Amino acid sequence: MPIRLSGMVSGMDTDSLVEALVSSYKMKKDNLVKAQTKLSWKQDKWKSMNSNIYKFYSGKLSAARLSSSYSIKTASVSNSSVAKVTAASGAVNGSQTLEVDELASTGYLTGGVIENSDGSKLTLSSKISEVKGLQGFSSGSFTVTTKDGANEINVTSDTTINQFVAKLKEAGLNANFDTSNARFFISASESGADNDYTLTASNASGIDLMQNLGIYATTLKSAKEYEAWANYTDEELEEMAQKTAKNQVKSVDDRAKKYAEEYNAAYNAAKVIKDKNGSLSEMESKKAEYETKMAEYDEYKSVDEEGNVTYDTEAIDAAGKSADFKKDKANLDNISKAIENYNKYQDTMSEKEDYIVKLDSGKASVATEGSPAYTKIQAEYDADYEAKYQENLDSYKQKRTYAANLIANGGEAAATGASANAVRIEGKDSKIILNGATFTSSSNTFAINGLTIQATAKTNGEVVNITTDTDVDGIYNFVKDFIKEYNMLIKEMDVNYNAASSKGFEPLTDDEKSAMSDDEVEKWEEKIKTSLLRKDGTLGMTMNSLKADMAAAIKVDGKSYSLASFGIQTLGYFASPENETGVYHIDGDSEDTATAGTSDKLRKAIASDADTVISFFSQLATKVYTDLGDRMATSATSSAYTIYNDKEMNTQYSEYKTKITDAEDKVTTWEDYYYKKFSAMESALSNINSQQSSLSGYFGKG
Repeated sequence: MPIRLSGMVSGMDTDSLVEALVSSYKMKKDNLVKAQTKLSWKQDKWKSMNSNIYKFYSGKLSAARLSSSYSIKTASVSNSSVAKVTAASGAVNGSQTLEVDELASTGYLTGGVIENSDGSKLTLSSKISEVKGLQGFSSGSFTVTTKDGANEINVTSDTTINQFVAKLKEAGLNANFDTSNARFFISASESGADNDYTLTASNASGIDLMQNLGIYATTLKSAKEYEAWANYTDEELEEMAQKTAKNQVKSVDDRAKKYAEEYNAAYNAAKVIKDKNGSLSEMESKKAEYETKMAEYDEYKSVDEEGNVTYDTEAIDAAGKSADFKKDKANLDNISKAIENYNKYQDTMSEKEDYIVKLDSGKASVATEGSPAYTKIQAEYDADYEAKYQENLDSYKQKRTYAANLIANGGEAAATGASANAVRIEGKDSKIILNGATFTSSSNTFAINGLTIQATAKTNGEVVNITTDTDVDGIYNFVKDFIKEYNMLIKEMDVNYNAASSKGFEPLTDDEKSAMSDDEVEKWEEKIKTSLLRKDGTLGMTMNSLKADMAAAIKVDGKSYSLASFGIQTLGYFASPENETGVYHIDGDSEDTATAGTSDKLRKAIASDADTVISFFSQLATKVYTDLGDRMATSATSSAYTIYNDKEMNTQYSEYKTKITDAEDKVTTWEDYYYKKFSAMESALSNINSQQSSLSGYFGKG
């Protein structure tokens, strides 16, 4: 801002005069600022109101449309320590008997303690050959069998404990090695007998491996697994090998998709480079040009024995060539890298070209059955599949031979012993008896005829009772919460719509604020803010629509009902407190002083005919939801899920910003104009005074 020294000669208060002369322009600018501020406050007011409307719309109102939202059934157990029971809408009211005979368990192995052969602590990076007892170990294998099939685990002396855990996980188990306790912990992915697993050795070194890793535990299931392996026919082993190979080898369609994706990624990357730098020949021409320029700096260049090039940047800087050198070197480095990447992407496309269908654009489409590319991918898949199949089959035949020899020598338990301190829990199914009928599950949870039963303990011969009934309190509380949230919203809308007028109050300028106390400013602005939505047309229409929908009659099975049918109504125009004429009260609500002493019609209606109550409120909520949703739909002036014209307001705010800038420029322009005028006047007066002084001097000499 310029420093102006004026009025020095004339003695006039120039600043005050200029301020008075431009006051009309400044007032226009201030009025625009006030209008923009008021609009900003109104935007904030609407955002808050819209947020509450949307919260009701997407929350309780949306939920109230769905019969599933109402907790319509309740279930209790005579002995809650043995089971937890919940009831859905389809559950039959009445009493049922329950016995819990067995709880489900997950197949779990707590491995035995293992040690490092040198006495140090084992870590995840320790090799298998470092484990005590496995110093001379070369390789071995065992089979993990889960519900998804058999997976061979191959281990060598260089396999780390962490890699071994990863192999178990890849085979479908949960596995971990606890370094603090030096034990493996292995479990099935899910509970239940069918989800249990077995670890069975494929050969003698496999047994040795499992024993010394502390994961060998003799179980009835593993014994049966060996017996099963010994009795597999060639055909069964072939089928198992085929199934496993299919899981191990990526399908033809997956390969086709992968090739197309890789081709297109390389194509797009190469196109970006080409669009920026031109064709390969053009790039190479640029590179040659930059190499020629870089030859100018050869006197500063040195090359070591390995061919690495360095430049004496200090000498280049001293010669005043630093800027050009950096630019030329950057250009050469960039174009060299671009050529390198372009060639790399071209090579990638060339590698994939036989496996894709090329489009006219140069891009690739996924090869489909019948195309030469698909045939090539099929051949690749067949080769991979055949190799895996043969590998699996050879392994399974070896396993069969080992299992047969083991059994012939006295069985698993007779041939080898379990790892010391290893504990194995077999996976089991849970079993309950409901009304005399037996049900089993791999978990402890049963879903039976609308009941969800979670068994937590055995009943040990005790028969407990499950009682199912209509959840009157659940339905009542849901309806009450729905009405409560509606009341809060409708009251807020009424308060804003019927707010007192703030006529004569406008946002304050900084000068006006400085003349008032902080408390006075706050009260002044609050007066304006509370009235911003007073008699607002959009608010009024939305509010009246909500009130009309809530008062509507709804037909259930041919009979007409309203909220009043269930003892839910307003207090009327004269009895209602201010801004609460649209607020509903529930007869018999102990928390509502206005209706606490009246008869509880809602609770009685739920107890006698819950289906009618639920149907009524579902339909009512759907009507309100639909109408309110229509009002919140996107339009040219409003965004989606917005009740007011937010887009239009944003535009108006931006327009004010432009107008204010223009008004400020106009004030500045006129201020400069008048200051120049007064400055010229001061200069003229100064000249006149100077001339008078000079004349006086002449006359004085005479």
